[in-house]
Amino acid sequence: MTVPRDNFHIIIVNDFSYINGGASKVALTSALALSKAHCAVTLFSAVGPVMPDLANSNVNIVCLEQYEILHDPNRLRAMIQGIWNAKAARAMDDLLAKSMNQKVVVHVHGYVKALSSSFVNICHKYNVPIVLTLHDYFTACPNGGFFDYQQKQLCLRQGMSFSCLKKNCDVRSYQHKVWRVVRNFVQQHIGGIPNSIKHFIYISELSKKILQPYLPESSTLYYVPNPIDIIQRTRVIAENNQFYVFIGRLSPEKGIEAFCHTFSKLSYPAIVVGDGENLSDFKNTYPMVQFTGWLDKSAIIAVLQKAKALVFPSQWYETQGLVVYEALAQGIPVIVPSHCSAAEVVDHGGNGFLYDINDEDGLEHTVKMMQNMPYDEVKVLSETAFSSYWSISADINPHADNLITVYNKVNG
Repeated sequence: MTVPRDNFHIIIVNDFSYINGGASKVALTSALALSKAHCAVTLFSAVGPVMPDLANSNVNIVCLEQYEILHDPNRLRAMIQGIWNAKAARAMDDLLAKSMNQKVVVHVHGYVKALSSSFVNICHKYNVPIVLTLHDYFTACPNGGFFDYQQKQLCLRQGMSFSCLKKNCDVRSYQHKVWRVVRNFVQQHIGGIPNSIKHFIYISELSKKILQPYLPESSTLYYVPNPIDIIQRTRVIAENNQFYVFIGRLSPEKGIEAFCHTFSKLSYPAIVVGDGENLSDFKNTYPMVQFTGWLDKSAIIAVLQKAKALVFPSQWYETQGLVVYEALAQGIPVIVPSHCSAAEVVDHGGNGFLYDINDEDGLEHTVKMMQNMPYDEVKVLSETAFSSYWSISADINPHADNLITVYNKVNG
């Protein structure tokens, strides 16, 4: 295990103090792992409640007990907080003032849904190094995904360019796009993200390729893939199963409509694990698909025991796609579009299949191909998925070691 330096204090910055998605899962599980590795760890967050595992750990918790800006009933307050969260700046000032005698690294995971970029200048005030993990594309793109929600396709415009500013690509309205542009401008030119940050962690080669042109030329990038928080179990006997499974947010960029349309058309058994604003509408529109809502970890594992394949029909680039790794770890073949970062772990015909998102029938043809595969060929896919994953497994302990190595370099 990599040894942290004496009096080393790591401040994990994340909007949420509970797990509600991939970035939060990485932030909070790494906080726990770093604490177990004898680091002094503080979670700096805005939105509670605090996850029980954290509340019962040695991790120091600073939770501002604020609303996520999307769910704040006071919309004016939400608009202001999303651009510049003054309370977060004051709280970071108080925290760093109490850490003067320690070597501190601030590691940023999520900030756009509640915290804003207001805390960054406070870190510079105390000459504290910042590491930012590139979980999304908000450092460059106002809507965080290089995705045109109106056209439901990838956006190839340069972030914050004139063509970007005039384009209505927002999931809600052009007025909301304007607010996002203002937020990005403040974030870049006043908050200092990414312009004043020197250290970044990337989690896939694709996300690095897309984002590096937007980062300072003098910045240093470290490759630290996200941990896959799963215990090795007996392989799921995918060749005996019938269900195709989707796990994720029920939002356009995740490809939920393509999934539901395809499996309703083909009348193949399908399960959707996830939640979103339009869950009830999806249930009514696609009665043949089973919708579970969001499930805890043990319940998701139980669903995956029924899976013939995991379908990950993401319409945007993603930055890694944790659920793909988690499926492969259990011996479940995956079906993934070739344009997204999750494709980096898919060996076409070996542990799953890739398809072209620009082919409107690409997903359907790929699913039909797998459905018609002989039993023994599906078994080989499953066995290959399982064995290849565990030969290079990425569990939480080496992840914590890799982070400590980065922190030692950053604070060198």
